[in-house]
Amino acid sequence: MDNFEKVERLVAKANVSYEDAKKALDEANGDMLDAIIILEKQGKVKKPEQSVYTTNYEQQGNFTDVPSAVQKSNNTEAKSVFKSIGDGLKKAFKYTVDNSLKITKKNETIIKLPLWIAIILLLAAWELLIIVMIISLFFDCKYSIEGKNDSKEVNDILNQASDLAGKAKDSFNEKTAENANAETYNAAASQPAAAQEPTVENPDGSKAE
Repeated sequence: MDNFEKVERLVAKANVSYEDAKKALDEANGDMLDAIIILEKQGKVKKPEQSVYTTNYEQQGNFTDVPSAVQKSNNTEAKSVFKSIGDGLKKAFKYTVDNSLKITKKNETIIKLPLWIAIILLLAAWELLIIVMIISLFFDCKYSIEGKNDSKEVNDILNQASDLAGKAKDSFNEKTAENANAETYNAAASQPAAAQEPTVENPDGSKAE
């Protein structure tokens, strides 16, 4: 084997440059094994990569513990849900503090309560209060929300309820009036005409008693 072939084999085995391989062979007087030892001492020989296999997943850098990952994901989602609920409750409570329920009749304010108090009263006796609210609508009472927040949508719904109650009231009054007129007409028609007694005249033309 000539010197050039030795250099090539040494480059392939030791993974070094041709220059380093030639110098090592020259120092080793052409001996391949001695040349490799020289290169190792010089730190120029690259050791082959080793593959390590283990059954301990904690020693595997790219190992993903699926149960732990799922648990962590569930915990994160749960925290997010509770945070959303908490933020919603805070926002709702602030809305009830910053706004009031106003009841008016013919543009005059009858009652004005903080919204949170109105809600507590509604929860405490909701059946009675709903009946009272419905009846009050028929007596031209109107409900509205006033305060810092824009309550246009809520007030539109309350106004629609007032309008429906007003239409129902007008319809009821019309039917009542029609029924009353019909009863009056029927009573008049069923009353018999007064009987007329024949009159007797005297020869002089005067009425006889």
